[in-house]
Amino acid sequence: FSAFFSNTPIDTEKIDKYYRIFSNINSRKYDDTYFEREYGEKFFSKNDAIKIGEIRERIERAKDLNNREKNILITSLLYSADRVANTVGHYDAYRKNVKIHDKFKFELINTTNTKNKNIHIYREDANELVKKINADIVFLDPPYNSRQYSRFYHVLEQIAKWNKPKLYGVAMKPKAENMSEYSRNDAPDVFDQLVKNIHGKFIVVTYNNTYENARSSSSRNKITHSQILNSLNSVGNTKVFERPYRFFNAGNTDLKDHKETLFITEVKNEKS
Repeated sequence: FSAFFSNTPIDTEKIDKYYRIFSNINSRKYDDTYFEREYGEKFFSKNDAIKIGEIRERIERAKDLNNREKNILITSLLYSADRVANTVGHYDAYRKNVKIHDKFKFELINTTNTKNKNIHIYREDANELVKKINADIVFLDPPYNSRQYSRFYHVLEQIAKWNKPKLYGVAMKPKAENMSEYSRNDAPDVFDQLVKNIHGKFIVVTYNNTYENARSSSSRNKITHSQILNSLNSVGNTKVFERPYRFFNAGNTDLKDHKETLFITEVKNEKS
């Protein structure tokens, strides 16, 4: 988020210089082979893994970049790597018995002009954050099911953090961390606590209805439509909007009547 929305000024000429360098990397200079060793010929081709690891190591070592400039380059690397990953859209596993081609191309993200904008970025538990801030509109997009985001997108997480942990299993995952309560059985209670502690005029929640149709228990929603509505109605007046939505699935499941639901609540007795 800081790459796109931070108020910190950036030197575009400096960013362009690194773009040109990273676009022409073909060998290793600083990287210690960690990324190639762990992810090469699995999630990426060997050569692509070398490039990704080398670029990330150079960003880490760069002394002439401020935090936002570093984050712009890291985020660009994340998007560029994700485009060529040998996966079906997430990193719970990589595709086996396929030839992995060299496809990596470093591309810069389009940043946002944040000059004179009052933007604050937080990275903490949402249930704790809402107790400390006030907002006109609070938008919530909680996890839908038991699939933990930190486990599904662990490769991208490692590129971002670059702490090179020990990895385990076929999918090369680190030890579990940042496990969301919204992907567990007590999710309805956790959501209810979140809603009740919000200081805002409007609450907007997006959710979908896989819980009605999914064959796999891990794909079923942890919070039902009625539970969301009950929590929101306890703090204000709620309107519900629905639209058909194409369900992303790596297997053969075809969910019929799959919908994305938008709940908009006007909060009564707004907390100050």
